[in-house]
Amino acid sequence: MRLSNIKNWSREQQQTAAILVGLLLMCIALGIWYYQEQVNKQSGKALQTAIESIAATQVNAVSHSLGSLKQDLQRFTEREALMQAIAQQQQGTIRSFMSSLEKTFPQAISIRIIPRGEAKLDRDHPAPIRFTELEKITRAENHQPLTIEANKVDNRWQFNLIAPIPHDQAQQPVATIMVTLPQETFAELLGEANPSTGQFELLQKFDRNPEQSILQVGSGEGAHSVIQHIPNTLWQLRFSPSLATLKVAQLSLLPFISIWVLASALILTGAYQLCRRYLMYERPAAAGPANITAEAFDQSIREYQRQHGSKTLQDILNIEVEEEDHELLDGPMPRKPKPETKPEASAKLKSPAAIAKSSSAVPEEVFRAYDIRGIAEQFLSPEFIQKLGKALGSEALDQGENAMLVGRDCRSHSPEICDNLIKGIISTGCNVIDLGVVPTPLLYYACHVLSASNSGVIVTASHNGPEYNGFKMVFNRNTISDQGIQYIKQRVQEGAFTTGDTAGQVQQQDISTEYINQIFSDIALAGDITVVIDAGNGATSEIAPRLFEELGCKVIPLYCEFDGSFPNHPADPSREKNLQDLIKAVQKNRADVGIAFDGDGDRLGVVTPQGKIIWPDRQLMLFAKDIVSRNPGTDILFDVKCTRQLNSLISSYGGRPIMWKTGHSLMKAKMQETRALLGGELSGHIFFKERWFGFDDGMYSAARLLEIMSLRDQDLDTIFSSFPELPSTPEIKIEVGEEEKFRIVNDLISHGHFEDGRLTTIDGLRVDFAHSWGLVRASNTSPALTLRFEANTEAQLAQIQELFRSELARIAPSVSF
Repeated sequence: MRLSNIKNWSREQQQTAAILVGLLLMCIALGIWYYQEQVNKQSGKALQTAIESIAATQVNAVSHSLGSLKQDLQRFTEREALMQAIAQQQQGTIRSFMSSLEKTFPQAISIRIIPRGEAKLDRDHPAPIRFTELEKITRAENHQPLTIEANKVDNRWQFNLIAPIPHDQAQQPVATIMVTLPQETFAELLGEANPSTGQFELLQKFDRNPEQSILQVGSGEGAHSVIQHIPNTLWQLRFSPSLATLKVAQLSLLPFISIWVLASALILTGAYQLCRRYLMYERPAAAGPANITAEAFDQSIREYQRQHGSKTLQDILNIEVEEEDHELLDGPMPRKPKPETKPEASAKLKSPAAIAKSSSAVPEEVFRAYDIRGIAEQFLSPEFIQKLGKALGSEALDQGENAMLVGRDCRSHSPEICDNLIKGIISTGCNVIDLGVVPTPLLYYACHVLSASNSGVIVTASHNGPEYNGFKMVFNRNTISDQGIQYIKQRVQEGAFTTGDTAGQVQQQDISTEYINQIFSDIALAGDITVVIDAGNGATSEIAPRLFEELGCKVIPLYCEFDGSFPNHPADPSREKNLQDLIKAVQKNRADVGIAFDGDGDRLGVVTPQGKIIWPDRQLMLFAKDIVSRNPGTDILFDVKCTRQLNSLISSYGGRPIMWKTGHSLMKAKMQETRALLGGELSGHIFFKERWFGFDDGMYSAARLLEIMSLRDQDLDTIFSSFPELPSTPEIKIEVGEEEKFRIVNDLISHGHFEDGRLTTIDGLRVDFAHSWGLVRASNTSPALTLRFEANTEAQLAQIQELFRSELARIAPSVSF
């Protein structure tokens, strides 16, 4: 009840109510109209867009899978050795290639190499050649485009991949390869389809003929189905969403209702305030008792107060007076006391002492940019390792995993560290799959292929000396870095651990055979290759010789025995002095190539028959040329330490060069962001996304190098002589304190005198001049500064080094350069 309405309450109430009801009806009408004309249509469009997006994603997945199959076949059609063997009828070599083809396509019904002009009808074969296949073989022999189609043989679908030998259109084909794949391959093409989203149906349609259903996955509502064509095939994909997908894809009414309610409330509130002011202040004069004057009204109030004491009319009527009506009462406006605010009962703040206590066993120094690493005896106590295991197990459970994969390298303290780590993990209720002693790439591989878990951790300090150890961590197939590692550190410090009702279980599993078989099915080598393998007594000591022997190489092992003290040389192929024994062994045995791995097998070093070291940025030149030739326009990543020749070479190949920060996990994250097919660092980390999983793997990178070498029928010295090489330094490391290295780099960026240079500061300081460039950055794996220089001439190389030397001496005079 409002004091200002007392005199004419009934009439004012009626007038106000009429206006408000009218406005409310108008808001309802406008809301219904807007819903019909806009929300309904937008919801329909959003639903259609979502359905088409799901279908397009699956079409792209099918196209990508077909493209991968074609690329696998094309690798054979590009081989000069196969073309010569067919032309000269070298049956032994042809059989060798056929064996490699069978390993590449183990599911194939039939694989045939058909010399040019010799294709004939063969209707009784399990993979028959009929007039349709004859026509396609003829088109392949004339380098004409081919369309993939499915054929039904004995009530089972199959399809053919057909390609000319050689694939180069500038050369006349000498033969055709025809690979016939079975019905199960269609299921693999739709392998990424999620049946819960709806029904995916693979169709084949010839011109005006009725469509044929090849395969169905899932179930859905046909009323909202869409059909999309799969490029370079006669196939279509029909997608019918499920009821669950329809509910998710449709626009929610909640935002519309919320906005309508808010808008209506604002309109009605505004109208009410206007009505109240108008009726109170601008009421027309009327005869009778209602037309009392203000003076008479005030006199009545004073008289009433004289008779009843100091009570106000507000007290007597027990009404609430708004502040703007206070002047009518001619008295003070009472204020309600503010309620006392109390802290939330759930907000329990830790005292500084409690925080210090929880952090007491957590060494800050070991949490680096892309892993956890430090001197084992000094920093990696059993208490800290178990806490770390608890944090990792808790995080894995939070991310929906029920197990973690755990591996280790061969350092002397790795078994004990691994045991304590596993104790921490299983204490959370998370299970552990123990992979044993494995290179880091095998942990990455296991995270991609094992159904039990996509997350894991490996105990390793990579290329660091025997006194070091550490941890590389993967969650949902992504190697964590920067913020992810800081988050794990925070969990350890705060004790944010899950406690399982029962401890997790530990299970041992050997992944090495599966890993070797997968590379064996992907890599095909022609001819005999002699390779010297220097494992540096690290984690690749056993598996690397096995892998390359399986690939058909003659392997000469060098330091291929587990020894975590690394007695022969540090397991770091990025340092020239560590490759001297490999150079001697290659030359002594007249090997075709020498390959070296670091302590955990994710870096690669390469030596040619003449004993020349092929630094990883030059390896990238060859890998980029190979990959861009099949994938024009693709992104190629390289780190700030690499030669600037890569930029122009990748562009000339038709790729897009991207310079990025050094660090294996940082590079992998950037590759995911850009969808690059290749990345690499000067340190030897090479990342293949084409035909592989995108993680850094020294052994797989070496296998790809041997494949290119055998394809070209050239030795490595000849192959790399075609790429430009400028005078440059290897990585130069200057030992400084952990904290000091960052300060020096920051001061150099702020106060260095490089007036004519172009500064790049994404990782340290790189300065590019017209004829040279130099780099200084803080190492993320050791207490050191990392430097590298390159120039057009030796004199300019000395000049750029002297410039950086003088600037560093000015910025940090206490450091010896």
